[in-house]
Amino acid sequence: MTNRKLSHNALIACLCSAMALGACTAPVDRPLTVDGTRNANFNDDYAECHTQAATFKDGTGTEYAATGAVVGGLIGAADADDALEGAVVGAAVGGLVGSAEAASEREHTRRDVLIRCMQNRGHSVIG
Repeated sequence: MTNRKLSHNALIACLCSAMALGACTAPVDRPLTVDGTRNANFNDDYAECHTQAATFKDGTGTEYAATGAVVGGLIGAADADDALEGAVVGAAVGGLVGSAEAASEREHTRRDVLIRCMQNRGHSVIG
């Protein structure tokens, strides 16, 4: 019983860590850093590029969640007294961790889309 409780606590700690990492992402709403002055079209271009970036979907969420569930299930089964219960808990936690990682990755990608869009419109955005 103690090992199983320890295993579940470790999985919950991993989930909390992943969620904390997800909170440290570079969101699309963070102000842009520009090398030089902003021209007259900057705000209009920003609004269009921001909308494009905010709606960008890359499809990685399912892949990350599935990978997290498989890895979590394997670890949970190996680490628990009851392999089936450990696998189920591990898969659930792993899936949540994978989803949090996907959300973090998606935010970074959206930020990159915003920066590239602004650069393609002639703005000297560096970050």
